[in-house]
Amino acid sequence: MKQLLKLFCAVFLIAWAGFAAAQVVHEPAKGSAERAAVLDALRPAVESEMRGPVEFVVSVLRTTPKWAFVQVDPQHPGGKAIDIEDTSFAGEGDMMDGLTVFALLRFQSGRWNLVEHVVGPTDVTYIGWAERFGAPPTVLGME
Repeated sequence: MKQLLKLFCAVFLIAWAGFAAAQVVHEPAKGSAERAAVLDALRPAVESEMRGPVEFVVSVLRTTPKWAFVQVDPQHPGGKAIDIEDTSFAGEGDMMDGLTVFALLRFQSGRWNLVEHVVGPTDVTYIGWAERFGAPPTVLGME
């Protein structure tokens, strides 16, 4: 009976840990400090590539306490589309799938830090980020 109870407890703890881990992924609400902090950590890299200030149209923003994954489309402030020929990608538009940005960020030292990002990929370039950087697959949408 003791063995059966130990087995039941072990199975329960494993199942509960998996359920709890799955629950930590969430989407920060529009206007929240967390959402702003994640997007602001990504912004300098994208503004450099777009050669000017940007706003983000967010398609995906998932966070855990230590990781964030975003898929955004940059645009000029006020909503005007960015012409790829006015960016650091001028002349490469036919080899890209628009200016959509995919990014992985990590929360360290009290702030969000950009780990990796890619602009306009034609395939799922972030598929290896979980293994490469140690991010949980769930934050990448690969559960």
